[in-house]
Amino acid sequence: MNELPIRPATVADADAIAALHAASWRSAYRGIFKESTLGSALDGERRVHWSGRLAVMVPDDTVLIAGDLGFIAVWAQGDPGFGAYIDNLHVRPERRSGGLGRRLLGKAMRRVAGRGETGAYLWVFDDNVRAIDFYRRLGGEIVEGGFDEIDGAQVAHSRIVWRDIARLADACGATP
Repeated sequence: MNELPIRPATVADADAIAALHAASWRSAYRGIFKESTLGSALDGERRVHWSGRLAVMVPDDTVLIAGDLGFIAVWAQGDPGFGAYIDNLHVRPERRSGGLGRRLLGKAMRRVAGRGETGAYLWVFDDNVRAIDFYRRLGGEIVEGGFDEIDGAQVAHSRIVWRDIARLADACGATP
């Protein structure tokens, strides 16, 4: 069976990315976010967000999409102490644990390493144990914690870093 192709996203992909993002949030963040945050307004809010974000990407930003099943966004302007910022990695809930998230992360890290970056990081909600386990299995290290304010509620999160993204891409099975 052929693997689903992964390609760079464009502004034309904003609706597909928004739908993926909203579906993933509703699955992974139920119990973390308020129900009102995950309600019907989320779809339109994510469409506006991704239409705007994709329209202002710089050449070193990396947003990859795999059909309507998953996407990753890595921004060039990360934290100088930690490297590129992995802002989003989402796979349709029914397709999780099938390897697509690993493939997306690996391909994105190959691209980011190709532009000379050596490190990367992300923030993950502490109650999203499944994601934390995934990132730690791939060599991610929790280096600090903090809180995000989401709709007036304080939500604990942790920064996970990779100091060698070429090694991370290898761990994901991404070919050079």
